[in-house]
Amino acid sequence: MSFLPRAHMVATPALAVVVLSIVVFLSFQILDSDAEARPIMATPETHDDRLLRVEQQAPGFGGMFIDRDGTLAIYLLDQSQLPAALAAIDSVFGPQTVPPAGVKVLQGQYTISQLKQWTDLLRDLLAMPGVTTLDLNEATNRVTVGISDSSLIPSVERTLQSQAIPREAVSIDVRKRVPVR
Repeated sequence: MSFLPRAHMVATPALAVVVLSIVVFLSFQILDSDAEARPIMATPETHDDRLLRVEQQAPGFGGMFIDRDGTLAIYLLDQSQLPAALAAIDSVFGPQTVPPAGVKVLQGQYTISQLKQWTDLLRDLLAMPGVTTLDLNEATNRVTVGISDSSLIPSVERTLQSQAIPREAVSIDVRKRVPVR
């Protein structure tokens, strides 16, 4: 038998429920405020992401690379967009991107966003035995698919056709595997 009055015996469980409810409520408030204070971890920006940002600022941008002469070669669908492309490249990659050898414009056939879309559509090719690489190749203004044997060309071409990707937009390169020692 308890030495507490009956009123305390009834109030104690009710009080416990109220206290527990307050503790739970406050703990959620604390957890929620911690989540707001912590920065959200972002996925690192890839080189392709940066190229897409250039195209957003310079429509018709199809890629860029440093050629053998040390010149920055820029693919554009409309070559009159060069000033916009240079400003975008400076904004996204920094002013050091244009080398002392200067810049030359190449006639592009595809935009970076088209090449990126096609590269993404072709990701499943990497699961095919004998497909060695898949690349948005900004140096050729194409998507490059590397294969270990030329017998795979028809399979890759069927995939291109099924995805409505222009055959001319894709370079299929036969590359023998280099043995790993």
